[in-house]
Amino acid sequence: SCPHDEGNDFDSDHICGDSDSCPIDADNDPDSDNLCSIDDVCPHDTSNDLDSDGICESSDSCPLDADNDVDSDSLCGDVDSCPLSTLNDIDQDGICFILDSCPVAYTNDADSDFVCDDVDSCLDDAINDPDSDYICSARDSC
Repeated sequence: SCPHDEGNDFDSDHICGDSDSCPIDADNDPDSDNLCSIDDVCPHDTSNDLDSDGICESSDSCPLDADNDVDSDSLCGDVDSCPLSTLNDIDQDGICFILDSCPVAYTNDADSDFVCDDVDSCLDDAINDPDSDYICSARDSC
């Protein structure tokens, strides 16, 4: 069937060896990525394994994240602003939960009194209540 080819059709794919791009591979290149299926780690996936995590793109839940959502928060690392924090930035202050000294206070410690604003009874008062009379120093006349 291949009169001008001494090797004829070695892989029996009905393509003569002199024009077969994958002469020893009957599947040839099923995903058209220019890799013969015997050399292609993902023979049915044109992107192959883009992030080199060993998972073909067609099966990879995080095709651009080699760690595949390492913190298991359902956000792939390539789009996760806090890729190592399951709780991410729950107060949306731009600081990841695991690094945030006030993880549930958006303004953190606005008055710099070392008390997170979500539990600070004297907001905007750095001195707080020095005489323990339950009146913040900014409003306490005595």
